[in-house]
Amino acid sequence: MSRGADGFDGLFGGAAGDEYDDFEERRRREGRRRAGAASGPGRRRPASGTGPQAASAAAGGRGVRGDGSYDDADGYDDGPYDAYDGAEGYDGDDYDDDGSYDDGEDGYDDDPSGGGDGRGAGRRGRGGPDGARERRSGSALPRLIGVLVVVAVLLGAGIIGVGKVIGRIGGEAAADYAGGGEGIVVIQIPAGATSSEIAATLVKADVVASRQAFVNVATRDSRALSIQPGTYRLREKMSAASALDALLDDASSALFRYTINPGDTVRKVLQELSARTGRPMAELEALAKDPSSLGLPDYASNTLEGYIFPSTYDVAPGTDPTDVLKDAVARFNAYAQKVDLVAQARALGQTPHDIVVIASIIEKEVANKDEGPKVARVIYNRLADDSGGFRRLDMDSTTRYAMNEYEGRLTQEQLRSNNPYNTRAVAGLPPGAIASPSTWAVESALKPADGPWFYFVSMPQTHETRFAATQAEFDEAMAEYHRQGGSE
Repeated sequence: MSRGADGFDGLFGGAAGDEYDDFEERRRREGRRRAGAASGPGRRRPASGTGPQAASAAAGGRGVRGDGSYDDADGYDDGPYDAYDGAEGYDGDDYDDDGSYDDGEDGYDDDPSGGGDGRGAGRRGRGGPDGARERRSGSALPRLIGVLVVVAVLLGAGIIGVGKVIGRIGGEAAADYAGGGEGIVVIQIPAGATSSEIAATLVKADVVASRQAFVNVATRDSRALSIQPGTYRLREKMSAASALDALLDDASSALFRYTINPGDTVRKVLQELSARTGRPMAELEALAKDPSSLGLPDYASNTLEGYIFPSTYDVAPGTDPTDVLKDAVARFNAYAQKVDLVAQARALGQTPHDIVVIASIIEKEVANKDEGPKVARVIYNRLADDSGGFRRLDMDSTTRYAMNEYEGRLTQEQLRSNNPYNTRAVAGLPPGAIASPSTWAVESALKPADGPWFYFVSMPQTHETRFAATQAEFDEAMAEYHRQGGSE
């Protein structure tokens, strides 16, 4: 938009605007003087539409060029007016010969009569004081209003923007719900989510009213750094503080967090999964008897016991227990690969399955992992004995597994039972593991201690384990066992 055309400088001041106003004022005065001269004696007004030739004759033979005709007609000296032409960029010819300037800029028709070349009449009509004033008021006022509207919008936007910045800096209260909320909604927090990303998830589920409310609370509370990824069961319309507390509460987890502990048996694991998922125990037992779909290693001999890795598992609502077992087996396989179970077992003259069985016995016999390598040595020494005196392991833990009896004393009938897990009656290792071994038990089986031991006894009070190489040492250890209240 041209500043000269729309009067921008005239509205806001400045040299160009002042000059334009002075020019208009002179023009109005000139118009008044011309009007007075036209009504005086001897003045003849040219008829509208007579053309330039007629106007020239009436003016004494001079052609109409701007205001030159009035100078000859009444002796008016327009020196100052003519001197203004061309000054400061204003051209008298351009302004007076108003064919395009006025029509294009202010919408006024310079020839109100609608035709002819009588430019003198059109010019006098415009040059009068009323015409000039009307044009200025008609064109400047809307422009002034428009400029003021633009300025107001810009100022408003600036105030809002500054307000937001000040609000952020000053901790402006963000929209927040009150209380502990209502209803139930399940959300998922991905691993690595920031507090802002968690807030966005909460807002989308209508748990909190705004992202900023939760971010403010999380920023002030260092516990927010402990939020774990997972699926959560929360309420709708919670306060941001209540939402944070809920995310830090294990009870809010929509998953059930199930831990397979070292020493747990498949039977115990299946019972827990059945109770948590509602799946029939018989269905899970059938799966355990034919675990070929679970991803077991080839050396497992299609037995699940010993191959479900002890760990904590998050189980979402509706999860198939089969998937939990697959995950547990997959973790065992990853661990076995990490420790190179196959190669290390071969170095000991054992199969990987034998190592798992031995590790499970160690797991059930002693609780102190520092004693694991010595127990492993007792097992290896007995298995390697050529005398025939120690061909049997004589481990109560294996018989208890077969009897599913883990409390109290074993009866003589149980000790004489004819089953492949009764190592008092059957030589060698049992056919399978008796529990899920911990990593330290597996490592004990892979790295047995050096020693001549064939016996060990765990004391009931001190919980220490006595190791013996001869029958006499063993008898002494058993005497201490009885003194501490132990029974066979």
